[in-house]
Amino acid sequence: MLAATWAVAASGDALPGAAVRVRDGVIADVGARADVVARAPGVPVTDLGDVVLAPGLIDLHCHLEWSIVGGVHSGADGFGAWLARLVGTPAPPGMFGPAAQLAALRSLQAGTTTVIDNGPTGAGVAALTASGQRGVVHHEAFGGDPADAASRAERVADAIAALDDAAGPRVAVGVSPHAPYSAGPALWNALAERLPEGTSWSTHIAESLDERASLRGEHGALGDALGRLGVAPAAWPDAAHGSSVRAMAAAGVLRPGLIAAHLVHVDEADVALLADHGVRAAHCPISNATLRCGRSPVEALRAAGVRVALGTDSPSSAGTYDVRAEARACLATHAAAGLHFTPAELLSLCTTEAAAALGRAHDLGAIAPGYRADLIAVRPRAEALPGDPCAAVLDAGSAVEAVWVDGECLLRDGVPTRLDAAAVEARAAEIRRAFC
Repeated sequence: MLAATWAVAASGDALPGAAVRVRDGVIADVGARADVVARAPGVPVTDLGDVVLAPGLIDLHCHLEWSIVGGVHSGADGFGAWLARLVGTPAPPGMFGPAAQLAALRSLQAGTTTVIDNGPTGAGVAALTASGQRGVVHHEAFGGDPADAASRAERVADAIAALDDAAGPRVAVGVSPHAPYSAGPALWNALAERLPEGTSWSTHIAESLDERASLRGEHGALGDALGRLGVAPAAWPDAAHGSSVRAMAAAGVLRPGLIAAHLVHVDEADVALLADHGVRAAHCPISNATLRCGRSPVEALRAAGVRVALGTDSPSSAGTYDVRAEARACLATHAAAGLHFTPAELLSLCTTEAAAALGRAHDLGAIAPGYRADLIAVRPRAEALPGDPCAAVLDAGSAVEAVWVDGECLLRDGVPTRLDAAAVEARAAEIRRAFC
């Protein structure tokens, strides 16, 4: 049993003097400490002190394999040019495994218990299995030429099957046709034919104006980036207007549960289609701002019924695998547009709303009986208690002290229990020196 000064139970409800009892990886009871203790006499109590117990954070979109390239490439001259430089710089041999391990460590230290990863090799499977975090690793797929869609899909399906065999019990494997400009409808359909029902799907949609131009046949810098990858630009029926969402809907590839990252350049008709098809939105405010892509209209998406949650993207575009930092950036970005979020609303974007976006609203994202015991203990700055516990969790001056997944403590006093942090950081530093 865990006791703390505060607990954020569900929907931002703050419980003072709270206790949480865990049994077999599941929350069995939560409430005032005296009441929970009385209902379970004899169960040992671990008093965590002046911390806030909160649901484990969920990162709806990131790239674990790109943790080492932070600051290497600037987005000052636009998204397409940034991507061309990123994919045009040869990765040192063996980079992706150590990079994914470092990213898993950083996300764990930031309080993330569930990671939705996207990467070219699937190295996130081993990284999350080792760290003990929960996650879905989406193997990226590229290909705009219909002639080789079947062979590309076959290779991706084989890779996903192998990764699934190697994954730990908390890790699943999905697929990510990379983006509308880099993965065409033939590849989407070929993947759907070869992958089991229930496979998780993720992609990037409407991230930049360069994407809109590419759909109109003006490939520019994105064409250069794809050329360096040996990938033909994708062509979509009904794409003359440049709307990725409408082109994908017309081709029949939008699907319920699809996680779509960014969704910056969408209009009212796009938003309605996303809602009608049950697409989920991963909002990455730091990446969108750093790459000068613009602001996603999350207010319109949410009003239409699209599930929206936060994602950290990767250091290649300035993300830090810290969902709390994305929440603070979301607050600042949208306040400039006259929109305001309460701390409870912001926290929900990386807990309850994120769980709903994953189809896990029944067992993730809240501290409530029957939910998985995915928890974090956050120690606020001294002046932050008493106060708003949700604001304290998100505050940049607060420290994540402990993390539990399925009731297993993965971070204690800021130190990982499964990972050798020093070894992970040293190996990543070695690879980064070679990359730079």
